[in-house]
Amino acid sequence: MRAADALVKMMEKKGVEYVFGIPGGANMPFYDALRDSDIKSILMRHEQQAAHAAEGYGRVKRRPGICSGTSGPGATNLITGLVDAYMDSSPVVAITGQVVRSFMGTDAFQEADIVGLVLPHIKYAVTVKDPHRVLQEFVNAYHIAAHHRPGPTLLDLPRDVFMEEVEENYDIQPEPLFNRPLPEPDIESIKQAAKLIAEAEKPVLLVGGGAVYSMAGKEILELAEHIAAPIVTTTMGKGAVPEDHPLVLGVVGMHGRVEADLAIVESDLVICIGSRLSDRAIGPAKEFEKNRKTIHIDIDASEFGKNVRPTVSLPGDARKVLAELVEYTKAIVARRPECQLAKKLREIGEAYEEYMMAMDDGRVLHSWKVVSLLTDAVPPDTIVSTGVGQHQMWAQLFWKNRTPGTWLTSGGLGTMGFGLPAAFGAKAAAPDRIVMNLDGDGSFLMTCQTLACVADYDLPVITVIFDNRSLGMVKQWQDMFYNKRYKDVEYNDRTDLVKLSEAFGVEAVRVESYDELLKVVMRAVRTNSALTVDVPVDTGELVFPMVPPGRWLEDVKLPPGFDLSQRMVAAGRMST
Repeated sequence: MRAADALVKMMEKKGVEYVFGIPGGANMPFYDALRDSDIKSILMRHEQQAAHAAEGYGRVKRRPGICSGTSGPGATNLITGLVDAYMDSSPVVAITGQVVRSFMGTDAFQEADIVGLVLPHIKYAVTVKDPHRVLQEFVNAYHIAAHHRPGPTLLDLPRDVFMEEVEENYDIQPEPLFNRPLPEPDIESIKQAAKLIAEAEKPVLLVGGGAVYSMAGKEILELAEHIAAPIVTTTMGKGAVPEDHPLVLGVVGMHGRVEADLAIVESDLVICIGSRLSDRAIGPAKEFEKNRKTIHIDIDASEFGKNVRPTVSLPGDARKVLAELVEYTKAIVARRPECQLAKKLREIGEAYEEYMMAMDDGRVLHSWKVVSLLTDAVPPDTIVSTGVGQHQMWAQLFWKNRTPGTWLTSGGLGTMGFGLPAAFGAKAAAPDRIVMNLDGDGSFLMTCQTLACVADYDLPVITVIFDNRSLGMVKQWQDMFYNKRYKDVEYNDRTDLVKLSEAFGVEAVRVESYDELLKVVMRAVRTNSALTVDVPVDTGELVFPMVPPGRWLEDVKLPPGFDLSQRMVAAGRMST
């Protein structure tokens, strides 16, 4: 049997459902083998979109999404999506074609050292020159992508290797080097962490993307409720716990909720769960480390001390570690009454939302209000993806996730164009769920060709475009930090997004009111239909709150005119 056919059979054994990619000369034998398989191959319109679709699929299914590209430009086009998957710990396996072995190293047509190019930003990558290693290397790559801390892997297969005859053997396990057990919770460290919790007066739980993948929501709530601690999340941790829970204050960081940022500022202990504690989430590490202790739970021990030096580090799966921590904490800490800090901070959040509502004079459509209205217009298990830009920040501020694992965004790399292909991959993973892509016009235009796939494969996605005719986030930085010296951030009005969507075969409409928006979206939800909605939003609106880069969370800039009384602000130190 050809190595390509054996590879596809092994993929079937692993339960692979889809391959997102584009065939070419070097990976053509792989696609030839897919002809006789039940695995569905999706012809994407660009390899970057294939990688993002695999990300969306992998995050929803919690097992690797598969993408493929040919040698040279096909493989290099995958790189942005693979780096995005690496930064956000998304399980993805890329299968690339390569020139035949005898041509390697000769600068042959469409030859590129894809393994060398991706190695710094991938969990595992290998060029398989021995056809008898193809199945073993796929098993390794598939296991590595989903095991321990998830992430992307890549198999680079020369065209002649695909064609070689190999023996069929599907009873293959990952090689021992790649099959190490997960770290088990260290009981002594957990006891030490429980003691810190017992001593803390203002503990706060900071929840990252690792908690989402671990499905640790139940344990997070159990701990928070017992010790009466507020919960804040990173951008990637959004949706790990239902955001309508009274202890959940929302996303923290540069464009975090006011109340979430204040929770960290006022804390004396932060229990960090599955987060790398990046600058966008916590600001300067030296400020974060002042006046508070840190318990850091992470499956990847290399994160300990990388940005913040933890008081106690707890390596292991977030769900397992938390289960032990809850048990030991309950043994020495009595259940605490209602969290007054969370209650007070929620009042601040409510005041912020009331202020935003009062500022809506009805003359223009506001991005934040579009997000808020859409949250209540779709089923609670709707999967929502975003592009990257101002709309993404409005979404993390005002979209209320009620079902774990339904928030897809590009947090680490901040990849414009992520939203639509990720939503498409998510729809492939969950065809019976509503999938909505919240996108900016700039972000949408980078991967809008995915609409052709939405139409071709009957995997309907609702895309809502926040159309401010600009690169809104870049424009905001030029406004705030470059004295309004705008350059190359504003689009003309000649691009008709409705006609563009219709040209790809997807129904589209431009709305002029909130009522019209809700009407068309709710119709698409009822009929599970693909729809693109062009929403002309306020072109001059800036996203606030905003913590300027390099500043501590208490230095947040609030919407102009929004004031917090000394009674409401615990330390009274937030600037306007």
